[in-house]
Amino acid sequence: MIVHEVKIGKPSTKFKLTNKHRVVYVSSATSDLKYRDMLVYGRHRWELYTNGSLDFTTCDRNNLEVEQWKQKVEEKITHADGVMMLVSENTIKDENALWQIDCALENKIPIVGVDVRNRLEGEIPTKLIGKMTRYGWEWFTEFINDL
Repeated sequence: MIVHEVKIGKPSTKFKLTNKHRVVYVSSATSDLKYRDMLVYGRHRWELYTNGSLDFTTCDRNNLEVEQWKQKVEEKITHADGVMMLVSENTIKDENALWQIDCALENKIPIVGVDVRNRLEGEIPTKLIGKMTRYGWEWFTEFINDL
């Protein structure tokens, strides 16, 4: 659990207070959808850190052919302000997750890898080296505020 020092009546200077609306595409390896869903459905916690509005979007495969799904994903990514890729030890083995990273980078959409690994061992996708953060709203804030 992360504990913060809170002083009533003193706003935090660590986080920007803006009203800019942002859309963030969230993805993961197929085996890590539980982490993705926890993040997407917990977005209300963003209000603890800023007054800005935030929408998460994602795309499930739902019986779509791979090419149909990729077309939908690319449309969502290109209309997003940023991409958060949840990275576990499974990500490096998931071709569709790696394709989504490539899609964001090719379309020049800001991307961050969110580390959800049990241990900090193992490979992360090469294209996310230097673009990783930890799982937690206090770390997401830096990425989201810079969009």
